[in-house]
Amino acid sequence: MSSSDLVAVDGVRLAARWWRPRGRDDRGEGVVIVHGFCSSKDAPAIELIALRQSAAGRPVLTFDLRGHGQSDGVTTLGWREGLDVDAAVAALRLDCDRVVVVGSSMGGVATIEHLAGSEAPTAPAGGAAEIAAARADRADGAVIVATPARWHVPRSSRGVLALAMTQTRAGRAVTARRMGTRVAVRPGRGLEPVRRVAAITRPVAVLHGLADRFVAPSAADALHGALGGPRLLDFVPDMGHGFCPAAAEPIDDAVAWVVDQVAETRPHAEGRAP
Repeated sequence: MSSSDLVAVDGVRLAARWWRPRGRDDRGEGVVIVHGFCSSKDAPAIELIALRQSAAGRPVLTFDLRGHGQSDGVTTLGWREGLDVDAAVAALRLDCDRVVVVGSSMGGVATIEHLAGSEAPTAPAGGAAEIAAARADRADGAVIVATPARWHVPRSSRGVLALAMTQTRAGRAVTARRMGTRVAVRPGRGLEPVRRVAAITRPVAVLHGLADRFVAPSAADALHGALGGPRLLDFVPDMGHGFCPAAAEPIDDAVAWVVDQVAETRPHAEGRAP
């Protein structure tokens, strides 16, 4: 395990960690893990998933999204974070022929932004040309976990808390001081994830916990139904929101499914070796 920095196309520095399996002598596939809101690369659940994927022989790259942990910048709740995923995929691509992204919640939104390309209605700062170049070689597939389909907050105590943490000055101050997460003021947003996924033609597995009390399982149904390429839907009993121990084995299975799909489709679609 080693640490390094990444730089997104708009200049934001991102703190990253590499998990490289011993004895690996081929490029094969690697995994980028993208955490959710108020999490980081150091979260125990992230480390558990990274250890399992590394034990399976895959190099893994974890990192702190902008505004989180040791990275610079402020979080835009998934929009500009697509640029962070671009940077992570490009870094792992130097070591691996095939890259799978595993993103949870807000990290799932960022993963969708990355895979859907640069056709957002309003390009983030950095310029449309630069973003298009950064996404010219996107990940080969993804697993999105507990990811919202639409821009609305659930009518629950957790939903009210999320609004306070992100939409009020006092809430943002508390979130920065106590959670180490810096939230942008009125961050822009593009199309809803359920509309963005229609542009994705690469394999995507949609994973959701039936015990998720923040994002309803119907969001997974919506995303799965709107995807434009090979797709898998898996509901996990007793799994709550996002990355958690109950998600570890289902994520292993979902990554294996994506890898198999890539091996079947990429040689014919783009002439790459499987």
